[in-house]
Amino acid sequence: MKKLILLTLLGIAPLAYASPMSQSDIDQLIQKLQALHNNNPSLQANFREERHLTMLKDPVVNEGKVWFTLPDKIRREIGGKTPSTTVIDGKKMSIYYPSYQQLEIYDLEKRPIIKDSLRALTAGLNFREVSSYYNVEGSKDGNAYHITLTPKTASVRKLVKSVDLTLDENLSPSRVLVEDAKGQRFTITYTNVRREPIPNSTYEFPVPPGTKVSTPLGS
Repeated sequence: MKKLILLTLLGIAPLAYASPMSQSDIDQLIQKLQALHNNNPSLQANFREERHLTMLKDPVVNEGKVWFTLPDKIRREIGGKTPSTTVIDGKKMSIYYPSYQQLEIYDLEKRPIIKDSLRALTAGLNFREVSSYYNVEGSKDGNAYHITLTPKTASVRKLVKSVDLTLDENLSPSRVLVEDAKGQRFTITYTNVRREPIPNSTYEFPVPPGTKVSTPLGS
């Protein structure tokens, strides 16, 4: 489940009246996205996430903020009754639960399978490696773009069935619909999306005094 945290960085569901894009149009769009990300490698936004889990009748709703800097730095803060902070600096993933004063640390260097999974799951945002992991189809509705990603490899199919991403007229993510390999669905809506420089300190997580630290997958 925690591998799917990074899926919150993608963006929307299929559009009813969208016009299909040709392969040439899709290639041009990906080139524009790559140029945009090269010039503006950081993104931050507010988000609202609904998780429709097979074992629960009602969706699990989370709201918070997310920061992302290419290629692999992420911070995600969830508020509400069960707050948490997830920080990925490219080498390790830290998940902090302030209500329990607990911190889980995952070493991505020593667990390459997790690191590869995270790269695959974020490919839809940075588009630098999207063609390595996914087949890409697209359509356009006015100034908005709808992109559907389906996994190419068996390793990615173990995690994700499909990712439906919508970009606004500024090529920023607005919503995402993800279906995982178990048939569970995740819908995330983004607001106040900004492409501004983010200081490296955002992706640092000093351990608060009294915190219980664990490494669930070993050191």
